[in-house]
Amino acid sequence: MATAGGAAPAAMDEKARRTRDLLASFYNTDPSAAAGGAAAPAFLARPSPTAAPASPLDSINSTSFDPDIYMNVLVQQSNLEGLLQRHVKMATEIKNLDTDLQMLVYENYNKFISATDTIKRMKTNIVGMEANMEQLLTKITSVQSRSDTVNTSLFDKRENIEKLHRTRNLLRKVQFIYDLPTRLNKCIKTEAYADAVRFFTGAKPIFEAYGDTSFRDCKKASEEAMDVVIQHLQTKLYSDSEPIEARAEAVVLLKQLKFPVDNLKSNLLEKLEECLLNFQNETTHASIGDISKTFRAYLIIFPDSERRLIELAQALFLNRYETVRENLKKRIPSTDLLAMLRSLWEDATIIDEVISEAALPAFSLETTRDIVKQHIATAFLHLQSEISEALVRTHSTSNEKLEESQLQTAMETSKIKVSQGCIDLLQCSVSGYVASRNFIIW
Repeated sequence: MATAGGAAPAAMDEKARRTRDLLASFYNTDPSAAAGGAAAPAFLARPSPTAAPASPLDSINSTSFDPDIYMNVLVQQSNLEGLLQRHVKMATEIKNLDTDLQMLVYENYNKFISATDTIKRMKTNIVGMEANMEQLLTKITSVQSRSDTVNTSLFDKRENIEKLHRTRNLLRKVQFIYDLPTRLNKCIKTEAYADAVRFFTGAKPIFEAYGDTSFRDCKKASEEAMDVVIQHLQTKLYSDSEPIEARAEAVVLLKQLKFPVDNLKSNLLEKLEECLLNFQNETTHASIGDISKTFRAYLIIFPDSERRLIELAQALFLNRYETVRENLKKRIPSTDLLAMLRSLWEDATIIDEVISEAALPAFSLETTRDIVKQHIATAFLHLQSEISEALVRTHSTSNEKLEESQLQTAMETSKIKVSQGCIDLLQCSVSGYVASRNFIIW
């Protein structure tokens, strides 16, 4: 009995100690002080004499809490009702602490279980990984051993192998130089001019360094073949039947051969100017679509010639509109005039898609307005001339008896001329207005 009675208080003391440790960890206090197994720190055990002494009722959560003093002070300072209220409050706090304690235990228990499972999985994975690492280490050791064996075997022959490799590369280059004229002739027959230029530019440094030695004949034959290539490229560049891409490629290849293309550009621009002149004089069957394609091709082949092309396009339409102005002197019908103006506007729109910097639509609109005004003024002049001629024909008669009737006839004729002329001018003005409006909407 004595043993059992002694074991029970010991178990209760152990439980109380663990509870105090948990509470101490929960409130961030010193567990040794809460258990009473160690002395409190000096700044807690011996408060400063200048500090005000703490009330026993306020020291329940401190490390120097004395339950006997607390109870004596509480009984002396509180009545029965206050003691009951204090009891209820402390019971509530104890329940809350028990609940928090249980939650802490449950949370830590779940974390402990999770950590245990993680450790087990890590241990299982590491066991398989160790076997794989051992196999890998064995293979790496074997590879390293064989590599050392190969290096040892080839160490004495390495210099000879490298020397033979350099010699082989040199022989390949020499053989390429000797075969270059044959390669170039094959490229000329198959019109593979890009390959010919690539082969020759690759061998050119060797010709420059050793062209006066044993490579003299190869250099001469290669240069003769490249002269033929240059002639073919120039022919392709001047040919209008060749596509734009082929002509642009010809210019690029000529530049790679250091051939002066500025003269070619000048000749081509002069050829274009002549073509535009023939188009204006209507001595050629070229259409405005062909002119547009030509402008586009020149922009691709010679990107730096844009300013010159803009000047040519503006000069073309300026001359064409001047031709329309000359036709106004012939008193052409309004329908024919509007047809010519619409055709010029459509042509300007097509060219503007290629060279928008020329501002041909704006120029065409302004010029069209001036031409319509000039056409109306010319029509009025012709009307005035017709009225004058009618009056002159009436007064040329010498018979005095018919003077009154002649005057009446002249007035009637003038009236008809004025009316018909005004109607025609109004119709022309309306047509010109509609045309100008359509140009703007277009």
